[in-house]
Amino acid sequence: MRASTLALVALATVTASPAFADIIEVAASSIQGDNVLFNGGTQTGTTVMGQTQLGTDVLFTGTTLGGGNTIIAAGGQARIEGALDTSTRNPNDTLLLNSLNFSLAGGGTFNNLEFNVFGGTATSATFLITNNQGQVTPFTETLGNGQNFFAFQGIKGQSIASVAASFTGGGTLDLRQIRLDQSAVSGVPEPASWALLALGFLGLGFIGCQQKMQLRLY
Repeated sequence: MRASTLALVALATVTASPAFADIIEVAASSIQGDNVLFNGGTQTGTTVMGQTQLGTDVLFTGTTLGGGNTIIAAGGQARIEGALDTSTRNPNDTLLLNSLNFSLAGGGTFNNLEFNVFGGTATSATFLITNNQGQVTPFTETLGNGQNFFAFQGIKGQSIASVAASFTGGGTLDLRQIRLDQSAVSGVPEPASWALLALGFLGLGFIGCQQKMQLRLY
């Protein structure tokens, strides 16, 4: 009876222990994703929506250094920027982005991601990437003048559910050239999971043998 209990515990451990997974940063040139575009005209609001070339909707929210949460999706261009800056004489000036969050509409996930943090006065950026299991992985990167390309990838069965970007030392002019890939995520278990799985099957086999022996005794 004690051996049966131990086998059941081993089986429960197998089912309760997910495979270890990661979100990693990779070279931007390695990502061949689907472009996120804003072809439906210029959008202005607290939430704006882009669409991949394959028809997946992507939702964006953010804040600006001016203290507001109104952002703009430039029509016909693949970029998100802050609201218009009414304090300047130039009607095309926009407030610098202080943060930007995005995810797929409907709660979907994607595997690979690339984007360009462009211009502004920010000296560094922090990216909080949430995976399909709700775990958050932080990345902090130094920003230079002009273009700053970053790319991330889900491995070991993990995918990306959402991204929260924040900027320090100032703000960024816009976030552009967003590309993401929704190809199938590999669900191959880790070696540790294989070991636990084997232990669970051995436990089930042991229980079966015990039951057969008990039937013979009776």
